[in-house]
Amino acid sequence: MSRDKRLQDRSIYLHWCTDTVRFSDQDAAGHINNVAICAYLETARLTFMRDMGMMARGEDGVRGISAGMTVSFLAESHWPGQVELGTGVLKIGTSSITVGSAAFKDGLCIAAAEMTVVRLKGTAPHPIDMPFREALEKYRLKGF
Repeated sequence: MSRDKRLQDRSIYLHWCTDTVRFSDQDAAGHINNVAICAYLETARLTFMRDMGMMARGEDGVRGISAGMTVSFLAESHWPGQVELGTGVLKIGTSSITVGSAAFKDGLCIAAAEMTVVRLKGTAPHPIDMPFREALEKYRLKGF
């Protein structure tokens, strides 16, 4: 699904953050390497999770953890600069959400991903309640 061209459309994202392209993010050919791109997408996912209140373990012990990530590397890019990272909700399950995210540099979508986050209480999946579900729906990606 991360090859879905709709994820490359900047206009579908409501949640944004940025990351810095570091000199050390380059491979031997001078391109931003795939591991660095995955780190940018991790920044997107974790910033979204933090802003949704899923990062810190709450008083009730509920937290969100990453359960999977599928990435499509779409274009070469280079140091220096900033990467703009858009994120939104693709799917809301019983105790998990799947987010879509894309990394843009110099106006070009260089990668798109889908990432699953599971809510846990201890080691058991914890249901997404209606208030949290409603908060997530505000970030539903257009057309999904």
